[in-house]
Amino acid sequence: MAYIIKDKAITVNDKTWWVNSSGSGLISHGIKAMINQVDAILSHHSKIHIIRFDLRVYEYTENNGIMTVLNRRLHKWLKSKYDLKRIGFVWCRELETSKQQHYHYALMIDGHKVKYPITINEKVKEIWRQLDGSEFFPKNCYYNIKRGDFKTIQAAIWRISYLAKARGKGYKPAQTKNYRTSLIKHRSV
Repeated sequence: MAYIIKDKAITVNDKTWWVNSSGSGLISHGIKAMINQVDAILSHHSKIHIIRFDLRVYEYTENNGIMTVLNRRLHKWLKSKYDLKRIGFVWCRELETSKQQHYHYALMIDGHKVKYPITINEKVKEIWRQLDGSEFFPKNCYYNIKRGDFKTIQAAIWRISYLAKARGKGYKPAQTKNYRTSLIKHRSV
């Protein structure tokens, strides 16, 4: 059973952030893992680019294999096109009133190499449609963040905290994950 928090702020790595816990609350370990990945990628890059989008599937699946395929194809293309050393990500699986799950995704990459999401968004659309799904990019779907700029980091964390909401999680087989993050380690000083 996941631990749900309703607090409006959370402290991760000795920094306190406002989070969007309204409604169903947030899954504690999920929001902490997400914030940790933002913090970790910022320890490697003084600027990062975050893109937020949603992915729908047309048929229910008991596992998240489609996300593994998306990540493999997208990350290979990103590394080749932009010469990226690391790619951060967060995705979550949700199932609410529809018969099939959908996914929310946040991509985090070196902001010195990418400043606008248009080309990446088109590639996500291409890959996801090959996997027989549909996608949605919300208005203002990206953030350009500088290390130490609390205001822009806070805005992005508030936005992606939605991915950790408790509502819609848990409707899956026991071995299937509700969310996944990259495993970027903090840069040692």
